[in-house]
Formats: sequence, structure tokens, C-alpha cells
Amino acid sequence: ANYINKMSNYCAACRYDPKARTGDDACPFNTLYWNFLLNHEEALRSNPRAGRAVLGLRHLDETERVRVKSEAAAFLAALTPYAGR
Repeated sequence: ANYINKMSNYCAACRYDPKARTGDDACPFNTLYWNFLLNHEEALRSNPRAGRAVLGLRHLDETERVRVKSEAAAFLAALTPYAGR
């Protein structure tokens, strides 16, 4: 979300906070991003381009990790599958 906020104007009219990782006001892109890193940490650690992002996981304590996973799961569960035309 922070990248989207810096590189575009899409966040200007959005109610979500692009800097919040979790919580009711957190941008879903943040929650999903950190959840992806948590789920694929081992595979991404050796990737030169993703390794730096994985290092950011050091700053998440266990409570925050659980919260990220929980909120991401709730967000994904609430999505409605696309039915097509």
C-alpha cells in the first residue's frame, strides 16, 4: 500500500491507511502483502529481490504475525468469487 500511495493517486480518496499493517483502517494490500511474506518466508529468503522484504519480518512479533494471518484470512474469506458474464 505504501508503494501504491507513493507511486499513484489511488489512495487519495480511499478510507484505508496505507501505513497501517493491521486493524480496521489498515489497507488490505498491506495485510495481504505481509501474509504472503509470512506464508512463503522460507522460499523467498534466498531470493535476492525478495530477501530484503523477508528481513522486514524480523520487526513483527508473534502477536502481530497472528493478527496479520487472521485479518488476511478473514479478508480472503469475505471475497465473492467472480461468476463471469
